[in-house]
Amino acid sequence: MTMYLWLKLLAFGFSFLDMEVFVTGEETTFTTLAGPPTEKPSAWPSDDPLPAVNTALSPTSTAGGENASLQATSPPDPGVPGATTLASTFSVDTAFTSTAALEPAHNSSAALPALTATTISTTDHSSDSNLTSIAPSTSSSAADTVTPTPAIATTAVRPPCDDRYKNRPVEYQYNKTTSSFEANLNFPRDVKCKPKNCKESLQGLTECSSKNIEVDDDSCYPPTSLTLHVPPKKERFRLCEHTPKEDADTSIWLKWDINGTFACNKSNFKYTFWCDNVSRTSSAESTMFTAFLPNKTYNCGAEIFYNNYKYINQTKAITTDLGIPEKPKNLICSAISASEVSVTWTQPQNLPHGFILCYQNKSGGSKICRNVTASNTRHVLVNLDPFTNYSISLKAYVIGKVQRNGSDVQCAAHTKADEPTQVNHMTVTQKSDNSMAVSCQPPSRVNGPKTIYRLEVRSGNVLLRNESHSSCQFLVENLHYSTKYELQVYVYNGEFSGSPVTKYQSTSYNSKALIIFLAFLIIVTSIALIFVLYKIYDLHKKRSSNLDEQQELVERDDEKQLMDVEAIHGDILLETYKRKIADEGRLFLAEFQSIPRVFSKFSIKDARKPFNLNKNRYVDILPYDYNRVELSEINGDAGSNYINASYIDGFKEPRKYIAAQGPRDETVDDFWRMIWEQKATVIVMVTRCEEGNRNKCAEYWPSMEEGTRSFGDVIVEISEHKRCPDYIIQKLSITNKKEKAAGREVTHIQFTSWPDHGVPDDPHLLLKLRRRVNAFSNFFSGPIVVHCSAGVGRTGTYIGIDAMLEGLEAEGKVDVYGYVVKLRRQRCLMVQVEAQYILIHQALVEYNQYGETEVNLSELQSCLHNMKKRDPPSEPSPLEAEFQRLPSYRSWRTQHMGNQEENKKKNRNSNVIPYDFNRVQLKHDLEVSKESEPASDDSSDEDSDAEESSKYINASFVMSYWKPEMMIAAQGPLKETTGDFWQMIFQRKVKVIVMLTELKNGDQEMCAQYWGEGKQTYGDLEVDTKDTSQSTGYTLRVFELRHPKRKDPRTVYQYQYTAWKGEQLPAEPKELVSMIQSLKQKLPRRNSSEGTKYHKSVPILVHCRDGAEHTGVFCALINLLESAETEEVVDVFQVVKSLRKARPGVVATFAQYQFLYDTMASYYPARNGQIKKASMHEDRVEFDNEVDKAKNDANCVHPPDTPDKTPDTDQEGSEATGGSPGPECSANGPSGPALTPSS
Repeated sequence: MTMYLWLKLLAFGFSFLDMEVFVTGEETTFTTLAGPPTEKPSAWPSDDPLPAVNTALSPTSTAGGENASLQATSPPDPGVPGATTLASTFSVDTAFTSTAALEPAHNSSAALPALTATTISTTDHSSDSNLTSIAPSTSSSAADTVTPTPAIATTAVRPPCDDRYKNRPVEYQYNKTTSSFEANLNFPRDVKCKPKNCKESLQGLTECSSKNIEVDDDSCYPPTSLTLHVPPKKERFRLCEHTPKEDADTSIWLKWDINGTFACNKSNFKYTFWCDNVSRTSSAESTMFTAFLPNKTYNCGAEIFYNNYKYINQTKAITTDLGIPEKPKNLICSAISASEVSVTWTQPQNLPHGFILCYQNKSGGSKICRNVTASNTRHVLVNLDPFTNYSISLKAYVIGKVQRNGSDVQCAAHTKADEPTQVNHMTVTQKSDNSMAVSCQPPSRVNGPKTIYRLEVRSGNVLLRNESHSSCQFLVENLHYSTKYELQVYVYNGEFSGSPVTKYQSTSYNSKALIIFLAFLIIVTSIALIFVLYKIYDLHKKRSSNLDEQQELVERDDEKQLMDVEAIHGDILLETYKRKIADEGRLFLAEFQSIPRVFSKFSIKDARKPFNLNKNRYVDILPYDYNRVELSEINGDAGSNYINASYIDGFKEPRKYIAAQGPRDETVDDFWRMIWEQKATVIVMVTRCEEGNRNKCAEYWPSMEEGTRSFGDVIVEISEHKRCPDYIIQKLSITNKKEKAAGREVTHIQFTSWPDHGVPDDPHLLLKLRRRVNAFSNFFSGPIVVHCSAGVGRTGTYIGIDAMLEGLEAEGKVDVYGYVVKLRRQRCLMVQVEAQYILIHQALVEYNQYGETEVNLSELQSCLHNMKKRDPPSEPSPLEAEFQRLPSYRSWRTQHMGNQEENKKKNRNSNVIPYDFNRVQLKHDLEVSKESEPASDDSSDEDSDAEESSKYINASFVMSYWKPEMMIAAQGPLKETTGDFWQMIFQRKVKVIVMLTELKNGDQEMCAQYWGEGKQTYGDLEVDTKDTSQSTGYTLRVFELRHPKRKDPRTVYQYQYTAWKGEQLPAEPKELVSMIQSLKQKLPRRNSSEGTKYHKSVPILVHCRDGAEHTGVFCALINLLESAETEEVVDVFQVVKSLRKARPGVVATFAQYQFLYDTMASYYPARNGQIKKASMHEDRVEFDNEVDKAKNDANCVHPPDTPDKTPDTDQEGSEATGGSPGPECSANGPSGPALTPSS
């Protein structure tokens, strides 16, 4: 029994030992299954290249299991024999998902996307008593052989296939031909794989798809199902920089640009970005790095991980943008003059691309900024206000991807004092018979530290009083009675005195001493006056009776002296004109003198009635009774129905016009009553209110400042005032206080280009006036009211032109003589002088030869399109035909000065020599008190040759759009004429130089360089180049001119247009137009109050090589742009025609002529519309070439210093009433002979 117990104890001991061995064997076998400890995938793998596309196989998840995260380990190598496993005694029902750690590799060119693996779980349901041990099939250092007891059976256990294959790498190759992937699995040969043949590779896989396969072999159990996750194409991904330009100096924004779309789950992607030593991992496709240094290169890159395996790696070298520049140093601002401030500074250490200089009036005003080149350390601000504080700032800028401005430095400057402006609204009021009160408003600018008002009182040339006050209030007492005084008020600002404002005022008689004498004188003279008036009345009554009898006696003589003149057909109009103008216009003179000045058979009684005499401006220009305009009577007042105006018939339309005298102050109310009662809507005024210091017409309309004015019962309101070079258009609205009728619109057109003496030099001006008038007149309007001063000379000329053009258009012929006779039968002295009679013929010839060439801007595009068409193709286009009709004006005036031997070497082109009548004359010596005064009062061809006081330069005056302002067209100066060139600029006060050529064209000199760096001296004249700046298409230079005889310097601007090469046309017309708009800002403002006075300064000088080829096109273009902006019309033909008369060789080719049209059409937008084609005649007329040149200056372009000096004989009427001017006269004719006044 004891032995039995010991045996049982021994058996139990063996059993215990066997269980311990099992436990130990299980642990050893599990370790063997797991294999040697495997490292986790490194986050930064080695630099060895990776396969093209590799991924791990993933077992398919089993349903019902709960997922848990499991660290991926390398499976046992299939080549290692005999790893054994003991079956587990617990149920395994959990699916495991393999998640590989991130594996970024900076230098690897491929990535391994991780694929999800799910373990198939197994469950052993045997009890503990059924467990069997496992005998290892291979020797292992971790397990010893144990002899089992008979109670426990041992069984060999195979590892799961999931552990062997779940992390096996797969290589993907993309086939561009089939647009699909091929997966290379590389399983061992003993592996069983479904689908068939999958152990080596699978083909035809599409991106972002999944593929399930089954894997089994004899060494593992159970089989596993694996999923292949196909990645997208690498070509879809491209690493780009998307940094915003504003942030590009300190930031870098990296972004993966993805081409197209794909079905892969974007949550499986992760991205890593880096720049130098800064890196960032994100699930976003982009990232922004900041706080970098400007203008530095960084090595940047990014990687894409797909299912936690590195897939794509790309790098870029990126340079940050330029940073904010440093401040300029040592900024100093100092005033040079009253309008200039010098600004100097020191360059910062790193040279910027440029500087921005700004200045602002401290007392208010907008800030003005301009760019300064980087190389400059000094700039002069010009055109500043005198005695003004300016705040000035300067900052540097650089231009990289964007412009970056640095911080500014500031300084202040105070400009120097200058002359104050004139005082405003000076008034002189008589306080008593010998005292006056003088007051005024302050000047617009004092320009100095003090404001002291000074009054000077003179009688004749003797200074009587000189007073100074702090306010403009003066009381001048104890003056002489009945004396005229000159009173001048000006401002002294502590340094300068302003220009005085002058008023004249007379003191009264000593009223106290005269009272007794006047009382007696009134009684005596009253009796005498009554007697005299009675005698005058009686004498006038007898004279009127005698005149009526005389009219009947000479009635036949009026008709007998008329000539039989045939109507002229349009086809021979030019030839007829040439025939009649020959021999000093003898035939024209005979025709004109045969027309009676007054047809005596028509009575003139009403105008001579005593109560109407003071209503006539001239005593011998009175309306006939039968066709005078009768006004409605006012309260039975005798004479209230009278006005000096006559009905005039048109070509076919009766009473189409009313010819009236210019209203006097006493008849303005009657004039507006006539406008209202006759329902007139257009008034044509062919005079100025004052000409040659003689009153020609009362100003019978309100000013824009006044707005509204009443004239009797008629209220006149002005709504628009438009000034053009040759006329002024005013829109008026009139109403009648006593009538309920609605108001009417009246258009007032005042022609301002009729010279004080003679007739307009160009008949085209009257054709232009006619177009404007007809644009406002319509069939339903009342008569067109036309008036000048007397209402006969200029009035008859305009009516004659309008009616005869209507006849030419309707019948193709004109009867000027017959119509003028008809005009004289309706109003005496119509077409008063023979020059006006010839002018009517000239206007008809001009119209017949050239037609209508003016085009509205609204119709320019369509009109030009039609003018370029050839119909038929063999014939010239209308545009070419228009160019061919242009007169050449070759040698139409003398060119003696330019052809003299000593002057020939001063001409670049022997075909471009200025005419004598309008050449620019240079004075040898500059007089202190008479700068730029005319060298001579006359400007004829003959006396210009003999002028020894002037030097020759190849330059001509040409008319600008705003007459009588001038431009100078000059050739590019030669080296030896550079001094003369600058003298011309200084003497003529040129403000802007336009240079349209390069200095050289190949080896040929086009223009001498007449400027240099810094100061240049030409005689007494010093030229200093102050500034140079570049703009698109042109260079702007600023010169300062100083002369020892002149106190203040002058600033001259030069615009050099650089896009006009040789004989070509400008490459960019819009750049040329842009330059014109810029230079116009530099020109002095036009003073509309100057009227037609000739300017002694010329604001603009234009030159190219010879002063014609490019210069002519430019001058034409600037005039056309002014016309388009002011009148919204373009007349290329007339502009070029005018320039050709002023200088030879301008706009000589059709290409240049078409360029002007094309430039205007491209500068203004296209609009709908059509334009009437001009009639095309092969013959042409040149009025100024038909008669003696010496007597023809009235038709020429006069330079500023040579105004026409025809004797002052252009007056209307033979005897004025009430001190009115005398009659019109015929001393100066049109482009025809100077004829003798008729007797």
